Formats: sequence, structure tokens, C-alpha cells
Amino acid sequence: MSHAYNLPQISYWVAYHVLPHYAFQAVEKAIDTWTKAPTSAGPYYYLIACQMAELEPVPEDARLYSAVSGVLGDYDYYLMEFPTPPPVDMSGTDPVTLMQQGAGIVLAPYFSIILRHRTSQDLRYFVLGQAPLGGGTTFRTVTASGANANMGPGPAPQRDLFLNRVRQALATG
Repeated sequence: MSHAYNLPQISYWVAYHVLPHYAFQAVEKAIDTWTKAPTSAGPYYYLIACQMAELEPVPEDARLYSAVSGVLGDYDYYLMEFPTPPPVDMSGTDPVTLMQQGAGIVLAPYFSIILRHRTSQDLRYFVLGQAPLGGGTTFRTVTASGANANMGPGPAPQRDLFLNRVRQALATG
């Protein structure tokens, strides 16, 4: 398999398996990664996903992952930006074909974010990923128990719009 085929899948693993694990099981390690070596954080998590999948890492692909940290209201945040995935639009696809091919389609992430409340230390985790229909996005959360929930349509895949959507989610609980 070529690495181009694997990149959306690797991003998916980082967003929905690797980072939630670090967010809820090893948050101090995640924060250290972001704050002490921010330029290495994205490639580091890419490498972990490659190891999980027993794939040979591609240095050029690793550099496509970037990590930034900042403050959002009462939360410190640790944001991962993923390589821009190829477009997905299954809106014209026959439902039976969708069911048959569904397992092979990867709805890759654009961004994910770990948030830690500065006083309560409560943790939250969100992902902005591809929507299956119409080329839009979905806004999702992953909980400490591993539940992955769709929170509805997301904004266009731009960092500031994602942060605004996260801010809204935090304000509504």
C-alpha cells in the first residue's frame, strides 16, 4: 500500500484512538509533548499511529501534522492540525453500495483538540472531521469512556472557525 492511501487512516487513528488515550489516560505527557517540543508533537503522534498499524512512517507525511497550544476561556488547549484529506462526498451513492463500501471509507479529521479546565482540571476532547455527505464537516466529541458522539454539523475546516465551535460547545456544557 502506498502511504498516500494510508494518510487519512493514520490521521483517523491519531484523532480517535491515540490522542483520546493521551487526553484521558496520560494528559501530563500530552501537555509536555505540546509545550516542550511543539514542532515535534504532530510527528510524534503520527509515529505512534504508524506503530499501532505496523506501517512504515513516511518523514514527509509526519511533517504534515502540526500542534499548537493556547487558551480558550477557562481552558488551556492543545490542538492538532491534520493533513488536508482528499474530498469525500457519498451523497450520490446508492444506499446499498454505501452499506457495502462503508467500512472502506475513511472520514478523516481536520483538527482535534484536548482541553483542560484551569481550575477544575476537567478534560474535554473534540474533533472536526469530514462529513459523509455534501463535502461538509462534523463536530464530534470523544469521552473518557471512549464514547464517540456526533455533535452535529461543523464549520468549514479552518482553525479559527473550529475554535469558535469548540467555544460554543464549552459554553453549552
